[in-house]
Amino acid sequence: MVILRGVRIFLALFTAVVLVLVGGGSLIYHIEKDNFLERLKITEANSLELQRVAIERILDRVVADVLFLAEQNELIMHLDTGDRRAVMDMEREYLHLAASRRDYDQIRFLNEQGVEQVRINYRNGLGEVVPESRLQDKSGRYYFEETFALNEGNIFLSPMDLNVEHGLIEQPARPMLRIGTPVFDTYRRKRGIVLINYNAQDLLDTILWTGTTAEGLSLLLNCQGYWLLGPTPDDEWGFMYPGRKDVSFANSFPAEWHSFKAGEQGQLLTENGLFTFAKLHPLAHMQKFSIKLNALAVASAGAGVSAPYVWTLASRVHPDVLNGPANRLKLKLLGFGGALFIIMNFGAWTLAMAVARRRIYQDQLVEAALFDALTGLPNRKLFFDRLDSAMVSAERYERRLALVYIDLDGFKAVNDTKGHDAGDELLKRVSAILTGSVRKSDTVSRLGGDEFAVILSQVGSVQDAALVGEKIVSELRAPIALKSGPVTIGASVGVAVFPEHGHSEEDLIKKADQAMYISKNKGKNTCTLADSSRCADD
Repeated sequence: MVILRGVRIFLALFTAVVLVLVGGGSLIYHIEKDNFLERLKITEANSLELQRVAIERILDRVVADVLFLAEQNELIMHLDTGDRRAVMDMEREYLHLAASRRDYDQIRFLNEQGVEQVRINYRNGLGEVVPESRLQDKSGRYYFEETFALNEGNIFLSPMDLNVEHGLIEQPARPMLRIGTPVFDTYRRKRGIVLINYNAQDLLDTILWTGTTAEGLSLLLNCQGYWLLGPTPDDEWGFMYPGRKDVSFANSFPAEWHSFKAGEQGQLLTENGLFTFAKLHPLAHMQKFSIKLNALAVASAGAGVSAPYVWTLASRVHPDVLNGPANRLKLKLLGFGGALFIIMNFGAWTLAMAVARRRIYQDQLVEAALFDALTGLPNRKLFFDRLDSAMVSAERYERRLALVYIDLDGFKAVNDTKGHDAGDELLKRVSAILTGSVRKSDTVSRLGGDEFAVILSQVGSVQDAALVGEKIVSELRAPIALKSGPVTIGASVGVAVFPEHGHSEEDLIKKADQAMYISKNKGKNTCTLADSSRCADD
């Protein structure tokens, strides 16, 4: 019989554990996989936002420098007077600016005919003032024509491309942005442009560095879907090389590129991985920043902007990165489940005993859920359950019921001066005093902290309930012996009686609580009925 029962318990436990292992393992796997994906999405989105802010700060800095050069005192003096000495001062300032920034390949001033008047070259930490004999006519270049056509305060931004020297792409490749603005003399006559050739490798490096906090590969795409910053150098700048026109994000990931074009920002989970993207409008942003710095730009904001200028900042988390944690979790769950399965085969009787211990533990949990762990009194939940039952019984048999709320006076002082152990001991002693002050059929409960309540399930009159309240005040007023020495506290007591003070559980609780606080306000160590009268005359 014992063996048969043990086998039955084993089979029941075995079946349950197998179901739990399979179901629980599957649930844990999917929950952890989903949680990992959500965390990854948040990380990628935050990383992209940091990159966007970093890009805008770089662009703001270049715009501020361009506008500063357009208002340079030496430049205005030269325009107004033709003084060549001012040009020498301009060269010194341009050289100083290039040396301090270190990412401006060229700083130039071109007159209204498009001829260079001042040019500074800066490469590999060395600055050069280009002599007058080497200054060139750039009147036919698109960047001069488009910048010169702008109104005051407007910004020109060239497409990001690779620097070309003598018809050939410079090697190693140098990504370049040209940022300029028209120049006006004191009489607000347009006299030329200032132009900065910004080495955009600095911007691309900033994107990479800022993106190191995320799992995804940082990408920057132009409006045609070509990589400006791609997975490898061979993927980048396809539009600049005749033999690589088909090398682009748009061709490699056509479905994802279609989604990129359709929205301003978002995230996509496809068979190719997790993609996070946000469109950047660098020219529009630079123009807004220019307006902040130059009030004259407000009236002509947007002038000279012939077409939208858009970059797409993105990141891609490869499927291998997405699936790696899930696969590792799957292996761990299989290993754990297999080990537990083996243990089950060799531990049938141990598991049967575990079931019995579990039942005992469940009983203990029920007790812990209904009784205060420190005092052993019914807790708030059990108190309200018993109050509800007592109210039903009182209504059915037409008898009185009383609710007594008790708040200890002076407990905090004992707890603060003698320590928490003494405070806990005091609460236990108070619990014993309250239990001894009422009948076994009544309920004494600890509601929390130093607040107690008593349900007097049957009282003959309101005055009988008041006498119990006075008794509690008297008992708690007397010195209480603790291990650390006697202490003196008190109690503020409120009493409400059914049906005199209320016909519902809510009414009695409210009236007893209010009466207790009236006792507090009267000076404590007092019992007050719900009609605000003293429980006993002085």
